[in-house]
Amino acid sequence: MTDTLRSEWLKLRTQRGTIVALATTCVLMVGMTAFFASESETNAVLGGDDDVVQNALTGIVFAQLAIVVAGASLITGEFGTGMIRTTFTATQSRLRVLLAKALVLSLVTFPLALVTSIAAFLVAQPLLRDGGYVAPAYPPVSLTDPGVPRAVVGTALLLSAYALLALGVGAIVRHSGATIATSIGLIFLPFLFLGAFPEHIRTKIEQFTPLAGMAIQSTTDRMLAPFDGRSGMPIGPWEGLGVAFAWALGALVLGYALLRARDA
Repeated sequence: MTDTLRSEWLKLRTQRGTIVALATTCVLMVGMTAFFASESETNAVLGGDDDVVQNALTGIVFAQLAIVVAGASLITGEFGTGMIRTTFTATQSRLRVLLAKALVLSLVTFPLALVTSIAAFLVAQPLLRDGGYVAPAYPPVSLTDPGVPRAVVGTALLLSAYALLALGVGAIVRHSGATIATSIGLIFLPFLFLGAFPEHIRTKIEQFTPLAGMAIQSTTDRMLAPFDGRSGMPIGPWEGLGVAFAWALGALVLGYALLRARDA
């Protein structure tokens, strides 16, 4: 397994598309969070109910698009060039190959996403204060305040889950464009079109699609605009993150089953 991990680590380091996608994830996470924070305004004097923690992590909406590309390219690049045959010949166990890819991807994605999430949170705080998010309606928040570590670390975990989901989808469909489109459809479209559905369908979408993972960011009973300002999501933070990882695991399991059943 050590040799397989070393091989997959080398591949990740030398795949330009993966490196660019990871760098883009960082830029989008911090940059778009800063943009939305700078555009956010409030006139609340007492009892503000906006979730300033989640407002400081909104860049994930765009960062998740780039992290999908990173996860997909780690495997679809080999299918595209035919190098996957060499990989399977050198490593007889296809399960070992997929596990190594998933482990390497996680070990790179999580710490990178964690540092980026912390940076986004810190950058957003002064920008939110400039927009009126100040005491007494909105007391200052720091990384050590209740709920903040969970939201920040959870954001990094959620991005890791989305990367693993894309890796699993890549093992299933084997084509870069189709993998990226499918993964983005699973992750982003429910978020984008949530307001178009009646409430009982929205509830199911928030509970059972990868969108459920967004609950990990919530520290109040108020969600962002796409959630219509209703009383939060109908699923707990860790339960929602678990749903996102369940989707990733399901995609990886199905991907492995198809890797075994089909020729490279």
